[in-house]
Amino acid sequence: MDWMAHLSLEHHEACARARTLLDKWRGRAAETEQARCISQQTMDELLAEGLMQLIVPERYGGLQCDWPTLVEVSRIAARICPSTAWMIGLVGSHAAIVGRLSSDCQAQVFADGPGQIIATASVSQEVSILKVDGGFRISGTWRFSSGIDHAGWVIVSAKDPRDTSLTPVLLFTLRIGEVQIEDVWHVSGMCGTGSKDLRLDDVFVADAWVTSQTECYGAAPAGARHNPDGYLFDVEFIPYLGSLHIGPVLGCAEGAFDECVAALRKREGTKEGAATKTRPILLERLAESAAQLSCARHLYHAISFLLHSAGVARRSLSVQELVTLKRDRAYLVRLCVQAVQRLVQQMGTAVIFEASPVQRHWRDLQVMASHFDVNWETAMLAYGDFAMGHYRCDSVLNHEIS
Repeated sequence: MDWMAHLSLEHHEACARARTLLDKWRGRAAETEQARCISQQTMDELLAEGLMQLIVPERYGGLQCDWPTLVEVSRIAARICPSTAWMIGLVGSHAAIVGRLSSDCQAQVFADGPGQIIATASVSQEVSILKVDGGFRISGTWRFSSGIDHAGWVIVSAKDPRDTSLTPVLLFTLRIGEVQIEDVWHVSGMCGTGSKDLRLDDVFVADAWVTSQTECYGAAPAGARHNPDGYLFDVEFIPYLGSLHIGPVLGCAEGAFDECVAALRKREGTKEGAATKTRPILLERLAESAAQLSCARHLYHAISFLLHSAGVARRSLSVQELVTLKRDRAYLVRLCVQAVQRLVQQMGTAVIFEASPVQRHWRDLQVMASHFDVNWETAMLAYGDFAMGHYRCDSVLNHEIS
């Protein structure tokens, strides 16, 4: 898209650096899946090339790029290794959360430099939150903490025990040494994200390290004035956070398509593939998948342009823009899933072996597509309700999207 050509030089340089690493990541993709965590070597490369510092505030040595850079670099990485892309896009975005905290918290997190890996965990069970003098004592288990094996900090969320309503949530920022990592990450896809469980046993968190999620993710949070030139520290954050998946999802589908085409071309050159009776069917299915990915790319650029232009203007999205955003990112995911599924079916048993990158992409895509932020039913119901005139309040929709 033409508008992306006008993004900053830093954007294009970051994308170029990611492309130079693709061959290395390709060679480690199977190993990353088997290890259920990206390697230290890959993490060192990400840090050396600034790909984990894309959103770190400039005042701490980060690149402080805009939102399209984060999703585009993760899209590039996902063509080869979706788990590495998840680290860049989703885990890398957590620096923006820190950049929205108080100046003291920011300074302490980045005291040792911009290359800090910050994990999060929001899905909790058996949680106990007790308010005490000077802070909180928290216990429980939090799930799906991607990148935790490489993290120095973690942010967990839980309901505020002082409020009986459903919405108030607190964010607790902790050093990694205060949590126990429980390795339960035995999954069918996105294995390399290492999204393990965290266990906290009566851990004290001082008030200075606790903030309201509503305040942190809302417009103009405490840290915004300390990072005035970055809109990701200033605008309402939920639409940006909930849309990060489009980079890894689209890149994963594009990578699967490329691998399928390469395998089909190779097969066509063999005696088995010489028969032409089924060739028209293959070509028709290939063309339809290509068309779906082309449509997905249009949605990807439309979403990126909407969020970037709104961020630059420092404006909140309208209700119509929010429901459309939610609809479009869910539809993008559906297009990607359908496009790859058709090709997997066309290739038959050739993709069932572990040596095939296509089966890894297919499983990774299925896992990413199951994420709540791109859920089909909730997205379409939200848009349908708006179209019927039922949504009239930004706060209601913001809660729905979160």
